[in-house]
Amino acid sequence: MSRSVWSAFAVLCILSATSWVIPHGQELPVIEQQGVRYAVIGVFALLLGGNRGWSWSGGLRLGLMSVGFFGVPVAIVEWTQGSVSEISRSALFAMVPVVVVMAVAAGEEERGVRRFLIPALAGLGGLLLLLPMGFSGTLLGRLMLGAVCAAVVLVGLSSVWLYRLLRGVDLLQAVAAVCLANAAFLLACSVVGRDAVWRVSGLASVISLGSLVDVVEVVLIVWLLREMPPVRFAARCLLIPLLTILESYVLVGPEVTVRLACGTILLAAGAGMLLFLNSGEEETMLSLR
Repeated sequence: MSRSVWSAFAVLCILSATSWVIPHGQELPVIEQQGVRYAVIGVFALLLGGNRGWSWSGGLRLGLMSVGFFGVPVAIVEWTQGSVSEISRSALFAMVPVVVVMAVAAGEEERGVRRFLIPALAGLGGLLLLLPMGFSGTLLGRLMLGAVCAAVVLVGLSSVWLYRLLRGVDLLQAVAAVCLANAAFLLACSVVGRDAVWRVSGLASVISLGSLVDVVEVVLIVWLLREMPPVRFAARCLLIPLLTILESYVLVGPEVTVRLACGTILLAAGAGMLLFLNSGEEETMLSLR
């Protein structure tokens, strides 16, 4: 991969890992706020990119596939608040690399990608050591946990599908299709959700430093989904928690235990191997239809 791809990936991971220090306006409910942001980004991308060479059928298919990667997880994470802890959700989303490796391996002939399964499981195990999951004993809690698991699988599968669909698509047109589709989905969810308010005054929260960061992240994600092989890109689900944990080491200075050290080492090793282990994945993925 080119230096620009690696640089963009590094910027994306750093922005995501440090997002907790960036102020985000919160006058609107999360689903509605994200829907409005996607709508604004999509409209601007459509105006800037124009519609030359635009395939409406291709754009619609791309938009629908992208909802599984962007919109559905946002809605499920918000709807499961109170039933599934944030720690459990973070641990579950570390399963995305495992899903991606299995999806890519199932579609190739040489089976070279299967060697990434061990690093993905090692990274997952390391994060589980650092963030032990909690299980709810209620039926509702179990159903919500299952919904988060379904979102994890959907994110992994969608990243593979989007890699294939985005090949050769103009970046601005891809951003427009992705954002407008997710805006429609999230705003529809906000209408049927109990927190839909549609306050005009709350639209000011969309214009903030956090919103600018969101714009950068969305553009980077769409571009990296097209330029970076899915298994490599899935490593962000391990690298972002790793960076956040390293930040906590610096800022909080927790007592270093055997469990903490082992978890960090496994997480770092898993993320590193997913990023740098050699395989024929790039050539294999380019040949997929």
